[in-house]
Amino acid sequence: MLNLKILPYIEPNKIFQLVENRFGTIFLDSNFLHSHYGRYSYIVVNPLKEFVGHSIDNQIEIWHNLYQSNICSSNEHLPPFIGGLVGYLSYDLCKELENIREKSDISTEGILPYWFGLYNQVFAFDNIKQICYLIVVEINGILTNYQEQLGNLISVYNKAKQDIKLSTNVKNAPTKPISPKFVSNFTQNEYLEIIQKAMDYIRSGDIFEVNLSHCFQAELPENYLVKELYQKLRTINKAPFSAFINLDSIKILSSSPERFLSIRERKIETRPIKGTIKRSDNKEIDIALKVQLQKSEKDIAENIMIVDLMRNDLSKICNADSVNVTQLCAIESFTNVHHLVSVIEGELKATASIFDIIKACFPAGSITGAPKIRAMQIIDELENSYRGVYCGSIGYFSLNGNVDLSVAIRTIVINNSTISYHVGGAVTLDSNPIDEYNETLLKGQKLNEAL
Repeated sequence: MLNLKILPYIEPNKIFQLVENRFGTIFLDSNFLHSHYGRYSYIVVNPLKEFVGHSIDNQIEIWHNLYQSNICSSNEHLPPFIGGLVGYLSYDLCKELENIREKSDISTEGILPYWFGLYNQVFAFDNIKQICYLIVVEINGILTNYQEQLGNLISVYNKAKQDIKLSTNVKNAPTKPISPKFVSNFTQNEYLEIIQKAMDYIRSGDIFEVNLSHCFQAELPENYLVKELYQKLRTINKAPFSAFINLDSIKILSSSPERFLSIRERKIETRPIKGTIKRSDNKEIDIALKVQLQKSEKDIAENIMIVDLMRNDLSKICNADSVNVTQLCAIESFTNVHHLVSVIEGELKATASIFDIIKACFPAGSITGAPKIRAMQIIDELENSYRGVYCGSIGYFSLNGNVDLSVAIRTIVINNSTISYHVGGAVTLDSNPIDEYNETLLKGQKLNEAL
């Protein structure tokens, strides 16, 4: 049963600024207005339960049973997400899912393989119809005062509507900008060397392509304003899958342009990105760069290889002959880059649970390479740190059976006094190592600007 209040639209960020300090607050921030995947933003607060751990196998069964006893019918008049699980899957779950060896000489830096909260209190914002939904869903076996919870959401909404803004950070701001001193875990030459090693694997027939990354890390300066950082990031790098997750000592700030998987009415969609080129402030040059990317044989080949990989992953859980490519290598433009984006769709088998997508498809093929398992083994060999949240997924599993998960790229992780982000790119036989290195820096450009 839903307890629901439909109210006039209010800018989601105004609500967020009133609740961002609470443990477990998550902002799924579709601030890139796109009718297909940027329509809704969500803020969830006060998780009823946390699901954390190292083994995902047993957890999937627990989640499946939880959802079976709390099935909510989907309603076209409501947002796709009405309550359920929200959180992240770290990339490094692939080591369990595909039995890839664990490195013993590096640390996970305290980032758990996954974290999901069970949420029944939701602010949902329809950015097209300009409606704000306040939702409290009743969950079996958990005794809470649902009407009181709805009243609390209404109270926050009213405060935001009255333009009550948190301003303490402004008066406490340092007089000079503070910039963390970032260092990559690879020197430029070391990164070029692992690209060459990856190309050797391609020449030997092990793989067709592999996605390699490096990690920039710094100590967080005293008085660094994490709240201000996300506000700046969402302003200068608008993206359809931006997110903020507050887990107290760990905070995740993402501005991802890429959808991993979505499910609506048992229809599944993935939108892999492969192929990147910078943008220009000059309109004519910007158009020329788009054309250059559209004609790039290397980038098109990269994209098609990942399309084949994702078709194979979806076929594990979809009805026979339902998996189709509905968009191939189309240009999508973002703040500072153009990307080639393809779309693959399918229909879930009647026997498949929404959680089966984790075992069948995770992590996204666009950030591994092809063939997928061998590419992940090579990533494990050549990269000298765990990826953590980077290249994992952020998003939700709704109690009505809908799912939306991003690929956690363009993502900053704050862990106590450490701040870090990864950048990477695909390596193929046609790669120019220095160009690949420079592309990683381009992808981190807006993160650096925010930082």
